[in-house]
Amino acid sequence: MRISVLLPSRGRSVSLVRSIGSLVTNSSDPHRVQVLVGWDDDDPDTATAARASTALDIITVRFPERFGYYQLHRYVNALAERASGDWLLLWNDDATLVTLGWDSVIGSHDHTTPLVLSLSSTTFDHRLCCFPATSRALYERLGHMSLSPHIDTWLQDIGRATGCIRDIPVHVHHDRADLTGGHNDQTRAEALASYGRNEFYSEAMQALLRADIEKVRG
Repeated sequence: MRISVLLPSRGRSVSLVRSIGSLVTNSSDPHRVQVLVGWDDDDPDTATAARASTALDIITVRFPERFGYYQLHRYVNALAERASGDWLLLWNDDATLVTLGWDSVIGSHDHTTPLVLSLSSTTFDHRLCCFPATSRALYERLGHMSLSPHIDTWLQDIGRATGCIRDIPVHVHHDRADLTGGHNDQTRAEALASYGRNEFYSEAMQALLRADIEKVRG
């Protein structure tokens, strides 16, 4: 069993190394953890930091075209295409894994069945799926992780609509500006400027979401 961590990052080299370190240190078996870091062509420090991290299996993916936060799903979908894990974990460079043996908890579920595993944020509403891990079976059924930059909500809604979402006792500390005051930086400012909540609830986007739901049901 392997877990592929999908991690687009920008301008947070120190935080990125700390985040990856928490994944490795708190795993039962670091060999299970594959980390894929996506970086923009104008931000080589991110790639350098990722390669210097403690991950045993690290893949850095350079994006010559900068998509930005508004197209976050394009980064994540591209990383997922390179991933070899049985589970695909959406991750952030401002998050740290708290639970010891988190990889064993995820691995105790059946990756050959369409599933969304909802990790719990220690700093955010526990009812929300902020850090979803999707089974290989679900990813292959969809053909992508998300068609919206709101990837966690996309997978959460698919999981709830189809009954394939499971809460698991794996906890994440999300050190985000509006939650803890941390990482109140340019990356955060750009994310806020491009946060398209209305776009997510548009009829066109909801139609795409319904189509993905039917893929899972089918």
